[in-house]
Amino acid sequence: MSIQVITRPRYFCWPLLALLWLCIVFPATAQRSKKATPIPDTIHMAVIDSATIRKNISKLAQDTSKLKKSDTAVAVIINRIEGYTLLLNQLMSSLRRGFDTVSITREIPLVDTSLALIKQNIAGQDRTPNINDIYTNKVMLEQLQRKLSGWQNNLFSNYNALVAINDTLHSLRRDTSMRSIPAEDELYGFYIGQLTRLINKYRVVDSANKVSLVKMGLLQNRIANRYIDVSNLLEDSNYQLEQFSANMFSRDYRYIWAPHRDSINPLEFFPVVERSLHKSTRVLTIFFSIQWPIFIVWILLASLFAWWIYANVRRIRRNHPEQEAEAILQHAQYVYRHPVASTVIFVTTLSSVFSVRYPILYTEIIWGLTMFALTYLFRSHFPRVLYRYWLMLMALLFVYCVNNLLIEVTYAEQWGLLICAVLCIMLGFRLLKETSLTTFAHPKYTAPTIKLFIATAAVSLLLVIFARVGSAKIFGSSAVVNTVMAMNLYVLVKIVLEAVFIQVEANKNSSTFISFMDYQDVQRKLKTFLTVLAFVGWLIIIARNLYLYDAIYEEITDILSASHHIGNSDFTFSSVIIFVLVIWVAFVASQLIAYMFGNTGQSTSPAQKPRFGSTLLLLRLAVLAGGVLLAFAASGIPMDKLTIVIGALSVGIGFGLQNIVNNLVSGIILAFEKPIEVGDVIELGTRSGVVKEIGIRSSKISAYDGSTVVVPNADLISQQLINWTMTNRVRRVNFMLGVGYGSDVAQVTDIIKSAFPGQEGILTTPEPIVQLSQFGDNAVNFQVYFWISDLGNAGTLQSKVLTFIYDALNKAGIELPFPQRDLHIRSVDEAVLNKWKVNKEAESGPSGDKPAENGEKKL
Repeated sequence: MSIQVITRPRYFCWPLLALLWLCIVFPATAQRSKKATPIPDTIHMAVIDSATIRKNISKLAQDTSKLKKSDTAVAVIINRIEGYTLLLNQLMSSLRRGFDTVSITREIPLVDTSLALIKQNIAGQDRTPNINDIYTNKVMLEQLQRKLSGWQNNLFSNYNALVAINDTLHSLRRDTSMRSIPAEDELYGFYIGQLTRLINKYRVVDSANKVSLVKMGLLQNRIANRYIDVSNLLEDSNYQLEQFSANMFSRDYRYIWAPHRDSINPLEFFPVVERSLHKSTRVLTIFFSIQWPIFIVWILLASLFAWWIYANVRRIRRNHPEQEAEAILQHAQYVYRHPVASTVIFVTTLSSVFSVRYPILYTEIIWGLTMFALTYLFRSHFPRVLYRYWLMLMALLFVYCVNNLLIEVTYAEQWGLLICAVLCIMLGFRLLKETSLTTFAHPKYTAPTIKLFIATAAVSLLLVIFARVGSAKIFGSSAVVNTVMAMNLYVLVKIVLEAVFIQVEANKNSSTFISFMDYQDVQRKLKTFLTVLAFVGWLIIIARNLYLYDAIYEEITDILSASHHIGNSDFTFSSVIIFVLVIWVAFVASQLIAYMFGNTGQSTSPAQKPRFGSTLLLLRLAVLAGGVLLAFAASGIPMDKLTIVIGALSVGIGFGLQNIVNNLVSGIILAFEKPIEVGDVIELGTRSGVVKEIGIRSSKISAYDGSTVVVPNADLISQQLINWTMTNRVRRVNFMLGVGYGSDVAQVTDIIKSAFPGQEGILTTPEPIVQLSQFGDNAVNFQVYFWISDLGNAGTLQSKVLTFIYDALNKAGIELPFPQRDLHIRSVDEAVLNKWKVNKEAESGPSGDKPAENGEKKL
């Protein structure tokens, strides 16, 4: 069945309403005069052709007591007829297309089958209450209720559209503007013919609309009856869950040493497994049909994560030499070596944490994918003994997953729970011993987790011995799943840290040692945050496995949502927690944005600026501002309170926060105007260096002596600042060179110019310039100018040029003079003069010869 409608604005129908009143509303009876001949009713005829309708309209038009002729303009008549025709055509087209109810009709049998299956299971709950079966019924009923509710909303919308069409048709019948007909003979025949066609269209539209209303009402009734059944069954399931929680530790089965034969209705293990799988598959089918957009979201998330890793790895290999890139990537042992397994773990673990209301079969499928990926990772990282124990743990997990699907308790299942509990205890003690002896680096909280595993398995063992089979199943499954998920969450934290690490390294060009230091810094900033989130997720998994999540959630919700009063203000703990949490997350995110895009504060290539530069400052400001606004909105704090806070801040600005606000506004100006960016070489007063960071209040400059200068942003705006690299890194270098008088000026010029060709980093355009600048006291001075491509090499290139010139001038015999002065002694102490004479004679010897070759001059 397919019925659709498109409603149109009412103003199209006013002319048509006037026209149809003539043929629809006006009673097709004779004049009330006893002598008059009655006129047939053209509207209520069961079957009538166009010729008859035309004839009746013509007779009706002759009744001057009800109708009158009018000198209606031709344009008005044509517009009226066109408007009515268009409206009826649109209504009929909408009804022919129909409403999309085919999918609802097709899926009703699936709902009926599911309801019959649930009713059968609920009827069989009198044997031994099974919490997994009850919870599966509840999840299935919640999915059915959500689907039926969506169908009801769709049908109500369709029904309202049909009612709107019906109202439009009735408004045509009540229109009184059609009492005037055209007086012109040329228009009269045209008017009557068009009116005849409109009446036919009206009858067809009215009939189709009535049929659609009946069908829609019947379908609504079918859906409503099933919705009532689902609601009743859901109430029964909730009652069963309450009863199970109240009698959780009561005996629910025979003792394990008692005879297992049930004289009334014996249960065999394999038929129970078959029925359980059939029901779980049916539940999963319904779940997929309702929640299929969720799976598309998870697939897209996995694709984005894999693309992110691949793109960053490729960028690292492109920006670094092969050996250095490999050394950097080795720090990401999971993400780099096993990207597919890491992606699977990332997506499936998040799905496991957030899948609170998912069917048990779907959850176990997600567990299976996660365990396969973890096993693949641990195969190359675990020692052989630990890997063997891990495989044993996987085998126990598989057994408990199958056991969780069983909808009824059997004697074989009771023995299986007993054996699995014993194996868990033995495996736990072996793991404790092995982790205390091995040198393998295991997580910090491994021992407490294993002890919890042993304790939970021991509780399961005691429960199964004392015939508490339902509770034993819960604790045994929880023991294995909680231990495995703890390891899973630990690996997830490492995967996220490694993904952030390669993101940092992909956006900068630094050495391997600096890469390692950056990784340590990222770990320090993120590890605590991610560990807290992982721990909370682990607690959620534990509560769900013990079927305590709903009770704990309701209790915590009641505590957090309770209203408290301080003065005239009302607040809840949830609003306070949300406010603080959002502000904290926004602050942490703003601090980590620079690391995510490679601005780690470490030295980068001097010729390469960061790609984002001051944009990161704007992004950090946007994150902080958005975090504050989101915190107010999410916590439910009225925005007028924010206005009060801003007013208080304005008063504080007037009394002592001028400098802080000045620096803050200056930082925003720096971000938009961009006179400097991260990586620029600047001079500010007597200080010079490279811009390391442009912060919200202050900026950091890395000076050439190794120090870091913190400069308020207001100083960068208000003072004169030299930016050597605002447009490029080209710089002019100049120095003065003096040669002795009498030197050949042309020869000296040629020697100096010959020092530049072939020097890498010295530009040929503009070409070097050598000018005779002045005649000094002792030398003829030349001024030399040349340009270099990178100002970072200015000192090295100038040294090379001067060395070349010095060697060339010495070979040419051109003197590089040094200052000479004449010393005039006006008076000397007599004792000093006599001493000098004695020393002179001693150096000359008795014969007055020259001193020996090794003689030392003495003063």
